[in-house]
Amino acid sequence: MEEKSLKIYKSLFYMNLDSLKNLIQEESDLHLIFPIPKEITFMEYSVKLTVFDILRMKIDIWARVKSQNELKLLTGFLPDNIYKKAIACKEILDTKFPDFKTDFEYVKHRDLMLDFYANKNYIEEEAFDDYINQGFESLDLELVNAAVARNETLVIDLLKKGADPAINIFNSAAMIDLMDYLVHKEHYYFMEYHKHLMGDFNEYEYFDTFKSLSHLYAAASTCKMLLLIDFYKLGE
Repeated sequence: MEEKSLKIYKSLFYMNLDSLKNLIQEESDLHLIFPIPKEITFMEYSVKLTVFDILRMKIDIWARVKSQNELKLLTGFLPDNIYKKAIACKEILDTKFPDFKTDFEYVKHRDLMLDFYANKNYIEEEAFDDYINQGFESLDLELVNAAVARNETLVIDLLKKGADPAINIFNSAAMIDLMDYLVHKEHYYFMEYHKHLMGDFNEYEYFDTFKSLSHLYAAASTCKMLLLIDFYKLGE
């Protein structure tokens, strides 16, 4: 990773606003390229993201943490402060680059989770049909696949149509309690991400940098799924 881009990413990761103001001077600074370590099997040689993408992930994590007492107990920081810093940083960059467009979608980067189900449906067609025959609702089963894939647009659509996130299914082909899955993953991924926050990943090791990005994505995308469920279901 180029030296300046690495400095920008680390400043984003630790929410160092003064550093970001100095480092990000032109639109080209907003583009970050993360090389994939040789030790990791990946579809591409690098991951291309923008500063706004990283900020989106930071905001989603801390929006969730600041409203969840259980997650607050896991962090050594004041979630409200980090959330406000991320929002402030986005506002600064929105003002500086008003015409910059980002099309960030979690589902497009789900390979970052390094998960077996990243590019396939959790409930495959045969199991899906079997569950339908057992009396499960198609919308609920689709919600499982959408949430596991971190497809926020589809999750929103399904929740609006009445899909139930409390679905709990079990057979030899697929088994999942969706809410239990998401909450468990949220805690696990947040702790992995939090380790990087509490420490300091080596700025010269691509593997550590990529691991921090992977954990950031995994935590943020899972938090986003639960934020959507909270908003569209618990808010009813």
